[in-house]
Amino acid sequence: MGRFGPDTVHGFSRLRWTCEMSHHDDNPADSPAVADTLTHAPEPTNPAQPSTPRPFERRVTPGAVAYHSTPEVGQTIGRYINLGLIGRGGSGEVYRVRDPTLNRRLVLKVIRPDRVADPGALARFIDEAQLTSQLDHPGIVPVHELGRLDDGRVFFAMREVRGRTLSKVIAERHAEFRALPAAERDWDRTFRSLISIFLRACEPIAYAHSRGILHRDLKPSNIMVGDYGEVQVLDWGLAKIRGRSEEHGELGNAESEVTTDRNQEAVYETHQGSIVGTPAFMSPEQARGEHDRLGPAADVYSLGAILFKVLDGSPPFEGPSATAIILKVMGGLERSPGEALGAPSALIEVCLRAMSPEPEHRPPDAEALATLISDWRDGANRRQQALSLVAQADELIPRHSALRERADRLRRESRKHLDQLSHTAPVDKKRAAWELEEEALFLDRQAGAMRAQAVRHLESALAHVPDLGEAHDRLAGIYQHDHARAELERDLTRATSLEIFIRAHNTGRFDDYLAGNGQLNLLTDPPGARVEIFRYVQKDRRLIPGLKRFLGFTPLIGTELAMGSYLVVLNAAGRQSVRYPVVIERQERWTGIPPGTDRPRPIELPFTDELTEDEVYVPPGYFWQGGDPLVSSSPPREVTWVDAFVIRRHPVTHGEYLEFLNDLIAQGRHDEAQLHAPGGAVHQGGALMYRKDAMGNYAIDDTLDPDVAAWPVTHISWHSARAFAAWESARTFKPWRLPTEAEWEKAARGVDGRFFPWGDFLDPTWCNMVHSGTQTPTTVHAFPDDESPYGLRGAAGNCRDWCADTIGASDNPTHPHRGGFWFATPENCRLTSRELRSGTATSVGTGFRLARDYGRSKRS
Repeated sequence: MGRFGPDTVHGFSRLRWTCEMSHHDDNPADSPAVADTLTHAPEPTNPAQPSTPRPFERRVTPGAVAYHSTPEVGQTIGRYINLGLIGRGGSGEVYRVRDPTLNRRLVLKVIRPDRVADPGALARFIDEAQLTSQLDHPGIVPVHELGRLDDGRVFFAMREVRGRTLSKVIAERHAEFRALPAAERDWDRTFRSLISIFLRACEPIAYAHSRGILHRDLKPSNIMVGDYGEVQVLDWGLAKIRGRSEEHGELGNAESEVTTDRNQEAVYETHQGSIVGTPAFMSPEQARGEHDRLGPAADVYSLGAILFKVLDGSPPFEGPSATAIILKVMGGLERSPGEALGAPSALIEVCLRAMSPEPEHRPPDAEALATLISDWRDGANRRQQALSLVAQADELIPRHSALRERADRLRRESRKHLDQLSHTAPVDKKRAAWELEEEALFLDRQAGAMRAQAVRHLESALAHVPDLGEAHDRLAGIYQHDHARAELERDLTRATSLEIFIRAHNTGRFDDYLAGNGQLNLLTDPPGARVEIFRYVQKDRRLIPGLKRFLGFTPLIGTELAMGSYLVVLNAAGRQSVRYPVVIERQERWTGIPPGTDRPRPIELPFTDELTEDEVYVPPGYFWQGGDPLVSSSPPREVTWVDAFVIRRHPVTHGEYLEFLNDLIAQGRHDEAQLHAPGGAVHQGGALMYRKDAMGNYAIDDTLDPDVAAWPVTHISWHSARAFAAWESARTFKPWRLPTEAEWEKAARGVDGRFFPWGDFLDPTWCNMVHSGTQTPTTVHAFPDDESPYGLRGAAGNCRDWCADTIGASDNPTHPHRGGFWFATPENCRLTSRELRSGTATSVGTGFRLARDYGRSKRS
């Protein structure tokens, strides 16, 4: 074995077109038709006048060697010990060997015996060794020695690279990805490391470009991925020296310019029209043999083709032969890579740009391409970090919701327990409810902390990636949940602020929520009723019906309405006009379907003379009950169904109550009359409000205001109110009773959850209360503004009303009375205000009104 000496090679024979088949045992996908490496060594420009011999030509004469058979393992190849044949390529045989001097393993590439007689192949082989040895980059395998064996064949020794080709890695990753169920496929998780490998493969090419070198045969099988993640570009046998571009320094800089003996002779220049490279991965200009146009952009195209295979799993062009593939290359791409696999659109765009048909439309060199990939990777890394934060928020959000729901449930249980107790109940009986409230508060604090942490994670995610849809969507969801709660609690100020946050983060999912449109279903008995609707609008701080709109005739199914509170007025021939308030919540449908059923209940329309002027018809349906944060006694806000009923428009007056007492006297029931007479409660020794006339009947004291007869009767116990209801039922043949709390509240508030009969703002001129200046009760016809959507009068002031409910233990029951009264504070005028008292208690501010179930007359 010897080194190159002074002998010179002269008179290369005329060369011919050849097609060298690359070694592809690592990946069956790289069929010979796809991965053939085309080479053409041109004839000398002037063979009659050979140029001055160069060092690489000395003592290496084509055809003048006598080579031996392939050595066995353990035999020597020159001074190296053969450890086995790795493979055969188009121009050489590659052996794994051991250098006995340094006791290290190397790779020995020896020119193939059948190529020794080919001057062009020999020149390219030596050129590869010299060129590669001058490229000092971690991604390029270093050459340690160039020499000649005893049989005359040329070799060069390189560092051994252990690993797999990129081609095999690509095939394995895509096979793994396609084997996964569709629901479990995650492109980023499977292919991110492949993109990192590709990016590292760009680095040695960028370095080569800076040294004026074109690789010209870039493909996945020429990129080796080491066992420890190192990436190296192999097979520089077709590399071309162009000289450095002006961007990287002056041409011909002695320290940085790469030269080989062959590139200094024009005789070895590739001629126009010759084709070198691998068809499926070569640029169009390379496929056309336009070597004067070959620059770094040609390698960029090849890198783009490699990226195509990384994204798609298949090469950009396939065909039955090299010629067929070359024709496709020149025709341009017919599809985008990886779209069906979910590849990132930004990477697809980079790939397509790198594979632009015209070189000037591509990134100018491998460094520019690597920058694009690096920018994407940095963005993807930031996105990955951001998505990790979103994932952390996703763990907190449902836990937050569960804690809030549990806290609400405990609060309802506590309220239910306390509602059964009087205010004066001993602490021992309240303790259990208080403990539930304390636990609810603790859960609220936990939920609030989780919400704050989730929001912090999501805002941090947006700091990494400002347009991250997942983070925006989660934040919009959190704010939407809070917004719905604020609307439920009628906290309109907070709801308005939260809506701004929803809109700021809405990615489209909450468009319908923000629009807020709902639907109205309406059935009547009889059908065919004319439907007119008025949307409640605020004027002078009162909710009043706005412009009238005709909706059609019943039945109405799926009539779209904007969210809001409405008054529906129903009219039909021979029937009374019916006021039917409805509230259209965000994206909700008003159906009139009672709980536990799946069919709507029609609104019965009373006959024209069925109800008196003092009777108010309340149709069946849902309403918002409770939920006033400014009333300590208010129950939680919830939707409650109430069947149809009739309630008296006004409370029972002194005049009406006197008729009851005097009728008892007329029946000889003097003791009962005295028991039920209003005043300081006779059985408690208080003074009576009424005097006895000459006939022994009760009458209003002459010293009182003559309008007292039209005042609501007060100082009446719950039992006395029930006694009057029984008397009135017998007199009118109608089943009068006291209203339930739910009936009273619905009749007073309507269905939209307003806090007063007219809206949410209190003015003392609208009801008789402590600031109204009356200092006494007034007639039931005074303060006409104290009227509910159904027409109920006097619910917010003048006098409270006993309700039928019995609360607490049977041995000490209490009963609620509801509404405002003539000396009530603003809080007590709010319609969720309630107080529990024993059935025998009386108050100067408490009276009653009557109600009954609705049962239509049996008329045809």
